[in-house]
Amino acid sequence: MVVETGAGVDPAWRGRRVALYAPPPAVSGTYAALATCPVAALMPIPDGLDFVTAAAVPAQGLTAYLIIHRAARIRADQVVLIHAAAGGVGLLAVQLARKLGARVLGTVSSDDKADAVRDAGGEPLRYGDDLVDRVRALTDGRGVDVVLDSVGLPTQAASMAMLAPFGELVHFGDAGGFPVPVNPEDLHARSIKVSAFGLDERHDPLASAQARLALIAWAADSSLRFRISRTLPLAEAAEAHRLIESRGTIGKLVLTP
Repeated sequence: MVVETGAGVDPAWRGRRVALYAPPPAVSGTYAALATCPVAALMPIPDGLDFVTAAAVPAQGLTAYLIIHRAARIRADQVVLIHAAAGGVGLLAVQLARKLGARVLGTVSSDDKADAVRDAGGEPLRYGDDLVDRVRALTDGRGVDVVLDSVGLPTQAASMAMLAPFGELVHFGDAGGFPVPVNPEDLHARSIKVSAFGLDERHDPLASAQARLALIAWAADSSLRFRISRTLPLAEAAEAHRLIESRGTIGKLVLTP
């Protein structure tokens, strides 16, 4: 909630329920009971949306939306594979790609995560040395049109190998290690592409504004489900990080002041 406004800011913001996203140094730091930020970072919360769910919207929601709609430009006729599909970004990306009509495969590491991906509308696949063969079998030997990869080095080779002709691998993280450099000669045979996404709303302010409005509206009417596996008090932030690093969490973990 906005408790105070600075010079030149409409005082009508005071008392409004908001979520926020902006990277440092624009925001003073959100592991705190109070934080300062620019007005542009605020996302007004409608009365029907609770604070915990709203807290799960900004970073992961914007990342998933802009990857699906802006970076990868997913279409209804495509097959998409999303790595770490049961994570905070992954489950949202599964739902957003399905909203567009795409078929979505999602890699997981446990039965619980498989259930979460299935519930989001995706087809879960366990990691394994035969992952590429299983993906090709599921796509009649063709492969997938897009791979969204937040893992990096451990999945890079498989991600490249499972691409269909004219397919694209979009890196948006390196949780498992930095990907190795790609030789353009390796792309020619199937006319495939390798790209990257980083969340920076300045690259396309219009798409970012559309994303903010859509995400809040979908969160409010539950047409986009933000799965929150746990909430912890702010004082247990270190434990929250340990849980995330264990890779056992599903969806989003929220700290509450």
